[in-house]
Amino acid sequence: MNFYKTVFLSLLFFYLSNNSFAQFDASVWVGLNSSSFGGTPPRGANYESIYGFAFGADLDYHLTKAVVIAFEPSFEQTGSDIVFGNEENLLDTVITYTVKQNYFGLGLLFKINTEKFYVGAGLNFQLLSGANLEHDSNDNDIKDKFLDYNIVSFFNVGYKIPIGSPTLFIEFRYLQGLVNIYSGEAANDSEIYIANFKSTGLRLSTGILFPL
Repeated sequence: MNFYKTVFLSLLFFYLSNNSFAQFDASVWVGLNSSSFGGTPPRGANYESIYGFAFGADLDYHLTKAVVIAFEPSFEQTGSDIVFGNEENLLDTVITYTVKQNYFGLGLLFKINTEKFYVGAGLNFQLLSGANLEHDSNDNDIKDKFLDYNIVSFFNVGYKIPIGSPTLFIEFRYLQGLVNIYSGEAANDSEIYIANFKSTGLRLSTGILFPL
């Protein structure tokens, strides 16, 4: 009996050790976000993109050779310029409010792999760690103006460059918030830069993927 148990455990160990390469990958990446607010801006204003950094890691599990599910912890800098006045002379001068936000997130995504390319989609559940308003050389904390969380959907496409066992990758991602992130009623707020808005943006990132 002990002999069969030993053989079974040995075969199980051999199977797991020889299939772990095909089933799990891990990656780290850094990226540049181009983000803004979507939706209806305040009266007489428009939204314009700002740039921020992002970084994170992915843990991939291969359901099949081509289909991958992944968990993605991340940190992201997002926000928007809110610009009053433009070339059509809606105001005599242009006034810009810059909202900068920091989020920690946990993403769940599905990817379809080919030899060189992959495409995917998923959701990122985010917690707001900070929000600031920059205007006229002033920097004010406005975290209380926003929800403590955000839910962002995304679609991504990437290109893989093998360099031996690890693989470099370059990825482009479209991001779209699913909830209004302003925490109050815009019509009742005295701050003229406030409106009901959702986050939106693009990200270009690069990283390295390791088999486990």
